[in-house]
Amino acid sequence: MKAVKAEAAPIARLFGFNPNRAIAWVYVWNTSELSILWLDRRVPPKFIDPPLPKGVLDQAIAVTSDEVTDLLTALSNRTTGS
Repeated sequence: MKAVKAEAAPIARLFGFNPNRAIAWVYVWNTSELSILWLDRRVPPKFIDPPLPKGVLDQAIAVTSDEVTDLLTALSNRTTGS
């Protein structure tokens, strides 16, 4: 039986070129899936704070690998603010 998304918790923020203004929030669901709540979709994400731990990313990819997990993996592998 597939788990139902019941609740999510914020675990990180995405930033564009302005490190003082979050453009999105990253949430992890009780199913281990990750999702993004965009505050400003027009600004491309440059970095994530904090970077997501490999374990969190691996669990999310095991549930569903998609453009969200691809983006968050790439951002988490960058040095913050670079």
